[in-house]
Amino acid sequence: MAKQLHPSCIIPFERSMRISSKIGFWGSGNMASAMMRRLLNKQVVKPQQLYCISEFGRGAGAFAKETGANTCGNSSSDLIAASDILVLAFKPQQLETQAAQIAEINNRLVLSILAGTSLEKLKKHIPNAGILVRTMPNTPGRIGEGLTAYCSRNQLENSDREALMAILGSLGEVIEIEEALMDVHTAVSGSGPAYVFEMIAALAEAGEKEGLTPYLALKSAKQTVLGAAALAKQADDPPEELRNQVTSKGGTTAAGLQAMADGNFRDLIHQTVREAKLRSIEMGKE
Repeated sequence: MAKQLHPSCIIPFERSMRISSKIGFWGSGNMASAMMRRLLNKQVVKPQQLYCISEFGRGAGAFAKETGANTCGNSSSDLIAASDILVLAFKPQQLETQAAQIAEINNRLVLSILAGTSLEKLKKHIPNAGILVRTMPNTPGRIGEGLTAYCSRNQLENSDREALMAILGSLGEVIEIEEALMDVHTAVSGSGPAYVFEMIAALAEAGEKEGLTPYLALKSAKQTVLGAAALAKQADDPPEELRNQVTSKGGTTAAGLQAMADGNFRDLIHQTVREAKLRSIEMGKE
């Protein structure tokens, strides 16, 4: 049975964290760009410490032009040579096509954000990597409100752990978990923001259908979800108790919750998470 995590395992970002290492991002898509921007915004590194490549060089070039970071175009060899730490941020489906290039990595701290890609699989492709770390950030990290889980194949030295915490911590909170939990974490936290965005869209759409203007419906949905999430984070009470505090017998909230129960809302959410988890497992086998 996987061990239960204590709140002390969750590590907030410390503003004093700075590192001198050169960090190379193997991919310059949405998540990689968000990570690089947070590193710069939080002054974890200076622009000249960042290196990036993209499939055709255009995305990396645009990011470098905007921020002052370095681009290696699409040259993986140049990226490896320039970097002390490497972040694998290309699409998981590209792992096999990148196999020959990533096999060149030698004696580096390597962070992977490739969904569904196990440490064992990474080790197979990068046999000479110094330290391998599997991570799963999420998109709220773009504004420093993310939760990133990680697990490491190796025992981390203090210097490696400090660098890891500085990089991941710039996105928000960091939690160390067993690798066996990574697929379900991906389903809940990695994919979870999309479920919440869909909830916001559905709530706004319902409000509009019932008479609100599109602007007011979306404004109300966004702020309601934001406020409820902030209250849930701050409160000591579990979510069910916070729900009960809003609900009066025979009232409007009770009527709405009954409709959710009649529609098997919790079963639907469970199925959503399960399907995402199973897909993460499948991706690891592809």
